[in-house]
Amino acid sequence: MELKDPQDVIEYEYRFRFGSGREHTFVIRLSLPDLKQIKSSSKSKPEWTRLEYEQCPNCTLDEKREPYCPVAECLVEIIDTFKNTVSYEETEVDVKTREREIKGKLPVQKALSSLLGIYMPTSGCPILAKLSPMARFHLPFATVEETVFRSVSTYLLGQYFVMKEGGKPDLELKELKRIYEEIEKVNRSICQRLRNISEKDAHLNAVVILDNFAINLNFLFDKSLEQLRPIFEVYLKKD
Repeated sequence: MELKDPQDVIEYEYRFRFGSGREHTFVIRLSLPDLKQIKSSSKSKPEWTRLEYEQCPNCTLDEKREPYCPVAECLVEIIDTFKNTVSYEETEVDVKTREREIKGKLPVQKALSSLLGIYMPTSGCPILAKLSPMARFHLPFATVEETVFRSVSTYLLGQYFVMKEGGKPDLELKELKRIYEEIEKVNRSICQRLRNISEKDAHLNAVVILDNFAINLNFLFDKSLEQLRPIFEVYLKKD
């Protein structure tokens, strides 16, 4: 897929540097405004990337039209790169976008989790696509509090546009909770795919981190939102 205008593309570059001297660079390109991943032609599609292999119980794709799982396909390069890396190995990561550069020094599993936070929602999976607007304003190495804030804020902005289109907005976040329940099912199935091929554990643990967030979101929801309430006091004061 070729786009003539560079303004129609957003690009993220993740560069991993290890103490041993090895380096790995991943470049993710997303088309705007649909936020679809611009994928290079894959030479290899392992058996574990087939749609029917540990297929998610809530998958809505048709195997005849989509013989391969879009999430699994986008993970092939990551798996091949980090298959001999343990999760706690420390790495220096540079994340570059058109606007800025962010550096971090952290365990590789956390860095990979951040990378997967772009790859997975923009892979073409219709369930994870609900998170794709967050990829447009990706925040590398985000904390749980930051992720809750971004997730809820993004969802509520989406509900604003629902209202503008004449729909009924979900201001109680009921649908957001259901969305994360569906995401949890996808993450668990992806984890099972990786367990079957895993030599080490870095790539698996990266998905587990995302899965833990999906599992804990409903548990953290009310507590996290209540903790954020004081910073919105300026909106709550009555004149």
